[in-house]
Amino acid sequence: MPSITIIYLVLAFVVAFSIAIFQYVNAIKNKEKVSYLLTFLRFISIFLIGILLINPKVDQIELKTTKPSLVVAIDDSKSIANFNQEQQVLDFLDQIKSDVALNQKFNIDYYSFGAEVKTLDSLSFSHTNTGVSKALSELKRLYKNDNAPVLLVSDGNQTIGKPYEYLSTNQPIYSVVVGDTVKYEDLNIYQLNVNRYTYLKNKFPVEVFINYSGTKSVSQQFSVFTKGRRVHSEILNFDADNTSNKVSFFLEGTAVGLHYYSVEIDPLPNEKNLVNNKKSFAVEVINEQSKTLILASFLHPDLGALKESIEQNKQRKAEIKIIGDDLDLEDYQSVLLYQPTQAFASVFDLLNLMKFNYGIITGAKTDWNFLNSVQSDFRKNVINQTENYRAFLNPSFSSFNVTDIDVQSFPPLVDKFGEVEFIVKTDILMWQQIGDYVKETPLLATYQDDNLRKFILLGEGIWRWRMASYSNTDSFEKFDGFMSKLTQYLSVSNSKKRLMVESEPLFYLNGNNTIRASFLNKNYELNKGATIWLELTNKQTKETKRIPFSLVGNSYSAQLVDVTEGEFNYKVTVENQKETFNGTFRMLNWDIEAQFKSANIKQLRDLSERSNGVFYTLINANNILEDLLTDTRFRPVESKESKSKSVIEWQWFLGLIILSLSIEWFIRKYNGLI
Repeated sequence: MPSITIIYLVLAFVVAFSIAIFQYVNAIKNKEKVSYLLTFLRFISIFLIGILLINPKVDQIELKTTKPSLVVAIDDSKSIANFNQEQQVLDFLDQIKSDVALNQKFNIDYYSFGAEVKTLDSLSFSHTNTGVSKALSELKRLYKNDNAPVLLVSDGNQTIGKPYEYLSTNQPIYSVVVGDTVKYEDLNIYQLNVNRYTYLKNKFPVEVFINYSGTKSVSQQFSVFTKGRRVHSEILNFDADNTSNKVSFFLEGTAVGLHYYSVEIDPLPNEKNLVNNKKSFAVEVINEQSKTLILASFLHPDLGALKESIEQNKQRKAEIKIIGDDLDLEDYQSVLLYQPTQAFASVFDLLNLMKFNYGIITGAKTDWNFLNSVQSDFRKNVINQTENYRAFLNPSFSSFNVTDIDVQSFPPLVDKFGEVEFIVKTDILMWQQIGDYVKETPLLATYQDDNLRKFILLGEGIWRWRMASYSNTDSFEKFDGFMSKLTQYLSVSNSKKRLMVESEPLFYLNGNNTIRASFLNKNYELNKGATIWLELTNKQTKETKRIPFSLVGNSYSAQLVDVTEGEFNYKVTVENQKETFNGTFRMLNWDIEAQFKSANIKQLRDLSERSNGVFYTLINANNILEDLLTDTRFRPVESKESKSKSVIEWQWFLGLIILSLSIEWFIRKYNGLI
């Protein structure tokens, strides 16, 4: 017990004794026998109250034993079912759960994964994608401070994500291979690269990668078909040393519209898996291209990021020009003004004269005095100091459908500090966030003035957003899609239809297939009360199907459930409105998980060796558990923990105080002292 606590207790004793003597001093002088009892009771009551207020504590040292964690990650994809290994995996899982010694040594956490990793509830073996690298990365993040080996139960065949065998981790990974471990001869079209758009009469490149598993020398024909017609073919040679081929060729866009193609490699005589010998793709041929001018007064990484992002959509081209370069606005459909200064004065005059749509991006070098004077849409009073602003997505934004982009995880943008005030009505896409506080100030907003479309982004550093998007998703696709929509907002005129629809040209059975739409009212605000229908017509059978759209966030979506294989025309209509949208798509019966006929032993073995783990087959289940039990790297950790514990039970002390005061009161009442 601390010394100061002992001093307080002594003082409480002295004070209680002094008060009791003082209150009954006259009775003591008169030698009344009852006075000694009353003095004692008063002393006890006051002293106990003092002890309660002091609440003396003692320090106790507790030894705490922490068991290591064992992370069990089960592949829950369809490929396990394709190998007919569901029951074997379930039996192995039950064996882990029932092993008393293993559960005594480890705190065991169970997870399942397909495209995403989640806490294990039940196994269905129905997920249509496998992301081994994403699952391991997520588990690495969750257990980064723990001594937690990972027991990975999988066939090793990954359909999405980075190569996982080179994953850097401090967790030993015990790989348990599921499925057929025999390697069969196989030809596999595993990657196809092609642009989504091309231009009329232009030749567009196609790149196809084909793998061969086998030891013999083989020669097979590779072909490309469209509308049942072969448009390209060549003979490919493979052997034990030449196990992959890259085929590059050009096709011509001969007619405007959506065109479907399939690439095929002839199967080997005894090839078991024919699913992966064929892939389809679609290309939309267009006869025009919108151009965006990116205008700045100095070079910045944002400029290159904007250009690269915009041009990922082949319907759009972007050019970077510095103030002073020759330019003709008639060559462009929209303009992005990057950190305007006084040098932009003539540009603003020209934009206003030509009634041009434009976007403004501000930053640390923006001249706000000039910007406030050259337009009347907004004002910002700034000081010569910068601030970092994070983005917070506004779910009520309605000017266009927003791609599912995780802006909250992006690094902050930099702008001069100050409050912005809009004179015109805005549709805010992102709010400013400083720390955990979301301000009622826009970071990115669209608005219309004099029938012109404009937007403003209040911050520089968007190149970091593009890199962060890639880091989060292993692709620039989501960020580039977002920038494409923002550019498209400037590129279209107000005569554009208020019904906007997003659809892929190819869907796959058993996938998460969705067509999205948004319908704006005459003020270009999202109409959340609209009734929208999707009407499907199978081109071959002429069967029709009507599916309602549901409002989800700031857009409508229709799920393509129970849609059979085939090519479909679709029409989107709005009840009691003239707005319609027509399109086409194909539903393909292609199961990516069915393309594997044997387990990927090499990658799982490499993963275990690189992480100082061990590789097993499922039939060696007993060896796995024995090795985990005997591995000396995973031992309980003992730690000392100091805790302060009260030496009194306040309920008992409170009861004694009440009892003491009650007895004192009754004695005084009985003796006529009250």
